Amino acid sequence: MRYKLIIFDLDGTLIDTLSDIQNIFNFVLKTNNLKEKSRLFYKNNIGNGVEHLLNKCLPNNYTGNFNNLLQFSKKCYGNMLNDKTKIFDGITTVLEHLKKNKVKIAVISNKLHSLAIRSVETYFNSYEIKVIGAEGGFPRKPSPDSTIHMLKHFNCHSSDALFVGDSIVDIKTAQHANVSSVGVIWGNGDEEDFKKQKSDFILYRPQEIFDILD
Repeated sequence: MRYKLIIFDLDGTLIDTLSDIQNIFNFVLKTNNLKEKSRLFYKNNIGNGVEHLLNKCLPNNYTGNFNNLLQFSKKCYGNMLNDKTKIFDGITTVLEHLKKNKVKIAVISNKLHSLAIRSVETYFNSYEIKVIGAEGGFPRKPSPDSTIHMLKHFNCHSSDALFVGDSIVDIKTAQHANVSSVGVIWGNGDEEDFKKQKSDFILYRPQEIFDILD
């Protein structure tokens, strides 16, 4: 195999969480008498964590207590997580291929660390996957710190690792860590954005990763 370690983003890359995210944050907004947002809005604004997305949801003239609203959002996220989430078609085939060929698997997400672990345990409990999420001891992506930690953990050189994600944040993270980057567009990714950011690879279906690996 060409690579020894594959680092995946989670939401929008391995699992489709867009419906849950929309429902969770619209519930938060509606509960606080704020205007709900469209599915397209969430697709265009997720990937940087709960606090960033909540900021995007709020009107410029919002005068409420942001910290209280943030804590309420995190609580709702934990309670409503995985209600409609599903694994993207083809992902299980990819993970089975990696497992069979003894390629190490990791997940680095801007989802809260505890929730990222829960999602991985819920959907991918038959695989050995090391997970780092937000507030898990490292700065959020696009900081390279969590990726560099993964490389050290697996005793893997940056040239032997691949970072796969559906956002520009993921591509920047890979580039900051000197790791090959893969932009995927079966989730929330945009092909033109990946081209502008000079992603090393762009994939349209999960199985296309085999062309990179073999």
